[in-house]
Amino acid sequence: MLFIQRFNSAFAKWTQHIPVTIAPASSNVVRADIHIRFVPLGPSETVYAATSMVADGTTLSSGLINITFNDDYNWSDDRLFNFTAVHEIGHTLGLSHSKVQNAVMWPFYEGITRVIHPDDEAAVHAVYGWRNPRWTRIDANPGTRGIVQISSGSSIPSPLDGLYQLRMTGEVLWYSPNGNWLSVDKNKDTVQIAGSSGNLYQRHADGSIYRYTGSGSNWQWIGASSDNIIDIVAAADQIYTRRKDGWVARWSGSGTTWNSIEQPLLSKQIAVSDKKTLWNLLTTGEIVRSEWPYGSGWAIIDQNPENTAITVGGEEFYKLQGSSGQVVWLDMETPMWRMIEDAGSSAIYASGQYLYSYHNDGSIWRYTDTPFVWEQLDNTSNSASVIGDSRGNVWEMLKSGDILQLIS
Repeated sequence: MLFIQRFNSAFAKWTQHIPVTIAPASSNVVRADIHIRFVPLGPSETVYAATSMVADGTTLSSGLINITFNDDYNWSDDRLFNFTAVHEIGHTLGLSHSKVQNAVMWPFYEGITRVIHPDDEAAVHAVYGWRNPRWTRIDANPGTRGIVQISSGSSIPSPLDGLYQLRMTGEVLWYSPNGNWLSVDKNKDTVQIAGSSGNLYQRHADGSIYRYTGSGSNWQWIGASSDNIIDIVAAADQIYTRRKDGWVARWSGSGTTWNSIEQPLLSKQIAVSDKKTLWNLLTTGEIVRSEWPYGSGWAIIDQNPENTAITVGGEEFYKLQGSSGQVVWLDMETPMWRMIEDAGSSAIYASGQYLYSYHNDGSIWRYTDTPFVWEQLDNTSNSASVIGDSRGNVWEMLKSGDILQLIS
């Protein structure tokens, strides 16, 4: 009876996320969909269990799915048993191993208690869809101009981490852990906010740039006014400006001193990796790259005039190309360009290991790490943009100004 309760609990870990009901078969059922058994597999500290199936396991209709636990192992460690049960059930649902160490579908136990990770959720949603309403409204203000998300690069969160919004009035608000929006500044001249690694910045209409001190409405002036500034980009622990004359500059970290990065180029968009590799999409469609600390010039990476946008998640680089909206990943080990979405995308956004694709019809998709397989997160025509963090949390801004958070 104890094992039945444990297995019921393990199945529930998955079924709470998907529109699938799994229950113990009654004694008069000729053939159950899933068989669980304990069979001696030999003494081993690594082979705890295995799952086998004749079909692909995604429909639960073959009746030939077997979860086999090693009966030669002493199952005295409840954490190991629970992890193994949830992990193997993931296989019966059609999931393969994950590359994310904190995910349940990570192939090794390592003595860590794991819960269903956003990577696990993305994988199982890609197969079965969703069980519950996915989005909750956390703000409804028609004056919302944009949203940004700040995540620290380390495992220790910064006090400034979180979601921020900029309103048409110039007010900057932070979404606190208790669900309230708190104002951190209100300046009518603010036209853009950006943030990364526990730092929040704002740009004024005159080009001046400020860094939030974390105290009240106190901001540090770090960039003098200039009508040459187009936008600011925060990444890793750096803040960059892109200018009308084609130059890209980086704040020195002191006063209002900015360092220009190499020769002027006709920059259209920049993106920066966690290791501060600077990627630059030019107006010609060329993509160039400069390695930290940016003293060796720009290396030409691609010369496709149809390139329209770039994004970086961690160290992974992606580009959007062509009028049909193709998403392409740079496999740096090869190195080769590999298409992962063949049509439909109009914007891409990456954070950590997660990549999102926004379509013109308002639908939002998250990459499953399998080429051409994307998980649909929303399909509203009212969507305006999507952002996420390195932990898999996702927020969406609607054209109406509403802000939604993915909750399932």
